[in-house]
Amino acid sequence: MLVVALALAGIGYAIARGTAWGLGKGLSDALICTAFDSCPNALEDAYGGEVAKVVRRHAPNIVYERSSAQLPIDFRRCRALACSNGSDLATVIDESEQGLPVTAFTHVVDRRPSGGSLYVQYWLYFPESFTAGIGRRLGPLAHRWPGYHRDDWEGVQVRVAPGGAVSARATAHGGYSSGWAPWTGWYRVDGGSHAGHIVAGALGERTTAAPRLKLTPLERLDGTTERFAISPPWQKDVYEDPESSSS
Repeated sequence: MLVVALALAGIGYAIARGTAWGLGKGLSDALICTAFDSCPNALEDAYGGEVAKVVRRHAPNIVYERSSAQLPIDFRRCRALACSNGSDLATVIDESEQGLPVTAFTHVVDRRPSGGSLYVQYWLYFPESFTAGIGRRLGPLAHRWPGYHRDDWEGVQVRVAPGGAVSARATAHGGYSSGWAPWTGWYRVDGGSHAGHIVAGALGERTTAAPRLKLTPLERLDGTTERFAISPPWQKDVYEDPESSSS
C-alpha cells in the first residue's frame, strides 16, 4: 500500500511539474521527493523563482543558547523530544542526534501588488517547551514545572519594504521580543522556552548556518490534520495578517 501511495503521489507531482514528456525521469524524481521529503524545487513550486530566491536569501542563521538540547525539526517525521535533541557543543549543527535535519517552515505574504511589503515567515517547531531551560536540568521532572507544554512554534518574520529595506522581528512568549528592527541575518533561540531575538551573531554557541537550514513551504502542507497543544502557524492571525501583534 505504501508503494502504491508513493507511486500515485509521484505521478501527481510529475504531472504538476509539467514533465509529462519525460514521465520516466519525472516519476522517479517525484518518488524520491515524496518518499524522502527532499523535493529540490519545493520553494520554486510554492512561490515562483523570484520569491524563492528572497526566501533563501533572508533565511536566518540560528544560534542556540547553551544548555539547550532541542533543535527545530519537521513535525511530520517525529514529535518526540529524543528526535529533536542534539549536541550542545559550540559548533555548526544541521541535524539532531537521530539524523533529523534542522528545519524551518516558510510562509510568504506578498502585498507588493497593492504597494505593500513582501513578508517571509520562518517557523520553527520544537516538540516541547520548558520555562527558563529548566527541562535540561530537571529532565522528566520538568513536565510538572509551570510553563511546560508539548509542541512549541516559534520563529522569525522578515519584511522587505517597497524601497528594499529589510527588517525583522522574532516571536517570544505569545508576542514579539521587540518590534520590527533591521534584519541582521542572525536569530537567537533561548534555551527551554525557545523565545527568539534578533542578534548580531553567535557568541561561542552552537549554530545552524542559513545555507544548511532545510526550508519547507507551509503552503505545500495545506490540509494537514495534525493536532498541536499550541496553535500551529496556519491557525494564527499573523499567518494572514503579517503585521498582527499575535504570534
